[in-house]
Amino acid sequence: MYLCKDARVYAVHHLQRQRYSLEPTQLISLALKYNIKDFFPHAFERLVSARINDISDEERHTVGSIVWNTMFKVKECLDVHRRIIACEAPPMVHAATCMKQTRCEEDWKQLWWNGMGRFLLDGRNPQPYKDAVERFEKLDIGEINLDCWKAVLYTVKAQSAFDHERTLITRTADNLAKRLIVEPSFEDFSHPID
Repeated sequence: MYLCKDARVYAVHHLQRQRYSLEPTQLISLALKYNIKDFFPHAFERLVSARINDISDEERHTVGSIVWNTMFKVKECLDVHRRIIACEAPPMVHAATCMKQTRCEEDWKQLWWNGMGRFLLDGRNPQPYKDAVERFEKLDIGEINLDCWKAVLYTVKAQSAFDHERTLITRTADNLAKRLIVEPSFEDFSHPID
């Protein structure tokens, strides 16, 4: 990019400030071309969340086959994980005030599948976990004991099930950056030339 450290820092700083106005494919292309690790993880996260059909063939070529193929593998892992979460309700721990534990448990499983499962897997408009939780907590809880509901909703809001997504994307982006990007060492330029 630049052989002058200050010019490089200046350019990277301005790219960082513009990272939301540039397409993730542009950011990744710049990161790879000019060996900039700083915004690669952000760009890769945005690429993973992008719709594949919205990415042109030209943009696909700019990120390269390694990044493109890795993005597909991450998307596949996340899709499988999302389906598992949608189908498996967190376990219900019944409160001492719960007198109909069997009915409470049945309603909980139905509510999870018909609510969260539908929000996460909706073919026309799948919801991100955060949005799905916001919609989910507004649903009619049927015969679920209110204290049981509060306890299980606390677990759902903790998002521990979806921390996996962020961790997978972050680790993958960091590993790709380490593998593909070698930032210049300006120490080589600090010695006078004989």
